[in-house]
Amino acid sequence: MNAILARVGVLGLVAIGLWACEAPPADTTVSNATSSTIPEMPAPAIISPALNVLDMKATEAFYVDMLGMKVMLRLGGEEAEHQEVTLNFSGDLYSSESSLLLNYTSERTEPYVFDGFSRIAFRLKDVEATVEKIRAAGYKILSEPRMIQGTNIKLAFVEDPNGARVELIEGMATKEQLTGTP
Repeated sequence: MNAILARVGVLGLVAIGLWACEAPPADTTVSNATSSTIPEMPAPAIISPALNVLDMKATEAFYVDMLGMKVMLRLGGEEAEHQEVTLNFSGDLYSSESSLLLNYTSERTEPYVFDGFSRIAFRLKDVEATVEKIRAAGYKILSEPRMIQGTNIKLAFVEDPNGARVELIEGMATKEQLTGTP
């Protein structure tokens, strides 16, 4: 098994490791311009919802330019029939933060229906400034920034280029605000 994994390369190891929720063998190294050890997999976590998209370039631009995300992994070239782009805020492939996977297939021509998918939520430092940036770029604002009653949380909803609802959240609730206890 180790001989097979060694031939797959870093992208295969990452995919296999994520798929199996197991760390690759401790002696596995990445073979490219510089050789380094792949870090041990962190604790189990939800790592990336996958969003099917019709226009990879426009969708990637929305999440990178409007929300400040960074590309951490790209599978398939710009002309490939199937492309995947994984984004997070650090750009670090081995970060324990959640990420967002954009999934494109050239066979799909009809818009996706997000009827079983409520929204993607992002915690940001300045919801109002982000909404203004999104508005200026011509994207749809679904609800203006507003405070959630009884908390210090501000939120707004916008729409990405595929029609997916994106929730923007600023602030954190206190334990008392969440439980309703003094």
